[in-house]
Amino acid sequence: MALYSPHASGLGNSAAYQVSGKPYAHTAAAPNGSTTTIEFPTVTKQIVFVNNGATTETIKIGFSAAGVGSTQHILVQPVVDGGTPITLDVKVTKFYITAGTSATPAYSLYAALTGVPDEDLPNSWLGSLGVGGTKP
Repeated sequence: MALYSPHASGLGNSAAYQVSGKPYAHTAAAPNGSTTTIEFPTVTKQIVFVNNGATTETIKIGFSAAGVGSTQHILVQPVVDGGTPITLDVKVTKFYITAGTSATPAYSLYAALTGVPDEDLPNSWLGSLGVGGTKP
């Protein structure tokens, strides 16, 4: 006789990433001289980031504070300069944002959240190649 054995949603559970995500939206200004950390309540499935700033106001995004402070980041150009929203299909619990110029450009962020608890990814890949920082 077969026994029912339910499985909880987990980091390696593909079903958690096949369904639509729970929406998470955030709009603010990217800080100049410091880094904003967005902490998600659960692991993400996808992040869409838009730089709404004025001409030439780039924004650095990445997966660690050390990454956006060094070379392990992505530069996002403002939409007004022909930049486009960037879509990242990533499993993270933290996302880092800083201004790439002396201004404080506006941005919008949308994330699709899974049911995977943030405790399953406590350090959000910190210290991994291409992320930056050191492993705790």
